[in-house]
Amino acid sequence: MGSKGVRMLALIMLGILISLRSSEAAGAARGVGDSWELVIANAGVSAMHMALTHTNRVIMFDRTDYGPSQIKLPGGYCRKNAKDLALKVDCWAHSIEYDIASNKIRPLTIMSDTWCSSGAFQPDGSLTQTGGWNDGSNSVRRIGLTPTDDWKETPNSLAAPRWYATNQLLPDGRQIVIGGRRQFNYEFVPRAANDGVHALPLLAQTNDPGAENNLYPFVHLSPDNNLFIFANQDSILFNYRTGKTIRNFPRLPGGPRNYPSSGSSVLLPLTYSDAFKSAEVMICGGSPAGSFQNVGLNKFAPALQTCGRLAITAANANWAIETMPSPRVMGDMLILPSAEVLIINGAKYGTAGWGVAREPSLGPVLYNPGQRRFQSMKPSTVPRLYHSTAIVLPDGKVLVAGSNPNPGYSFAGVLNPTELRVEKYSPYYLYKGYDFRRPAIVGGVGGLKYGGGIRVSFRVGKGAKPGAVGFHLYAPPFVTHTYSMNQRMLVLGSTAPAGGAGGVWVSTVYAPPSAVVAPSGWYLLFPMNAGTPGAGAWVHVS
Repeated sequence: MGSKGVRMLALIMLGILISLRSSEAAGAARGVGDSWELVIANAGVSAMHMALTHTNRVIMFDRTDYGPSQIKLPGGYCRKNAKDLALKVDCWAHSIEYDIASNKIRPLTIMSDTWCSSGAFQPDGSLTQTGGWNDGSNSVRRIGLTPTDDWKETPNSLAAPRWYATNQLLPDGRQIVIGGRRQFNYEFVPRAANDGVHALPLLAQTNDPGAENNLYPFVHLSPDNNLFIFANQDSILFNYRTGKTIRNFPRLPGGPRNYPSSGSSVLLPLTYSDAFKSAEVMICGGSPAGSFQNVGLNKFAPALQTCGRLAITAANANWAIETMPSPRVMGDMLILPSAEVLIINGAKYGTAGWGVAREPSLGPVLYNPGQRRFQSMKPSTVPRLYHSTAIVLPDGKVLVAGSNPNPGYSFAGVLNPTELRVEKYSPYYLYKGYDFRRPAIVGGVGGLKYGGGIRVSFRVGKGAKPGAVGFHLYAPPFVTHTYSMNQRMLVLGSTAPAGGAGGVWVSTVYAPPSAVVAPSGWYLLFPMNAGTPGAGAWVHVS
């Protein structure tokens, strides 16, 4: 190669390097570096529900009356339950824990039926899980404080049976449990003496005969200490302390968005730049009106392709409509460490339910809220339809599991077999080309007290400058039926990095001001450098 050729090659390589380092958004647009990997070939249980605990375990579980799973309960134990609809003596596990570090699974024991139940994390890090079907409809369960913990259950703890309900953690540490099939009301957990159900007219008003379309309502805690509640196409701002509706928002056009039409919803990241006062909700996908009834006639309508964004704290709030690259129903929406939104799983036709969706949505979609831009990413080869789940892990990868659109475990002879494989999706920001600036927290973080701050030590990649390092605080959700309950991200304030001795820098990171902005509990603190996230560190906010 002559000197001219060498110079030309050098210019090309320089151009590639500049392109790679210019921005993550540019990388994402090309799908640079995003990838899929199979981590568990057979989990034994299909993950209808999933949650990440602060002990770096992922809890997965299904319904208990599907009959035999593919993993036995430990120690030869068998669950005896005269009310079980499949096995009165059941030696099979219907819940597992996945240990991230060892990539191993351990069977767990659930006593009553958790089919289409709900949940949320408590301030101490335990997972409170409520309701279900049959003998589990009024139960409250708990798990998650130690690496050897198993489910503990308190039957008949709910004032009303809760099937397809939604849980939201409140600033005082209680949970509010909203709705469920034939329940146009809400209650609190733990339940105070002489307290019961409280009417919520929105749920009665949004009930579509023959389809409902208001189950698993979307609920988000607003920074003004009220609840945004969305059902079907309508939404309100609700004062849970007085039981009064404060305001009614405009109807989101396009069609129903809740189960079984099954779109999904996120509260976009709150930020210190406006003292965490502004809040915006985004809802994507769903199915047109009448879709659930039509699948019984073998008609599978295209899913909705639109998203709505609503500034719920604005005086004149109205929906801004945006369009995804393709229609999607049953898509999970996750806030990534980068503060972008990932839409993953689901189908392009039909609705949620047994065998009533067509054409799986294999490719995730990345959404940049600031640029208001969607980008199609690398697809999986595994269909993830009804009863599939996805969560963000501490290293920034996304764990994807589940999918069983069948009234039982069916591995052959059906359109979409029961899925027991577990995958990890690595978003574009994990591409090794960004390692030169990737930050890494050094040592422990400690606790964040409201209104206070902590010193966080970190390193950045070789040759990178730390001046652009910031911090994102993420509350991992309880995920089921395409809704990530209690998912929350805050962009925190911090001081300019100081030090640098031995390559270690220190910033003071400022806590949220109150439990209204960030309910007490365990969060992941993700360091960010010029748009590139590092691995998250667990921090308790109180």
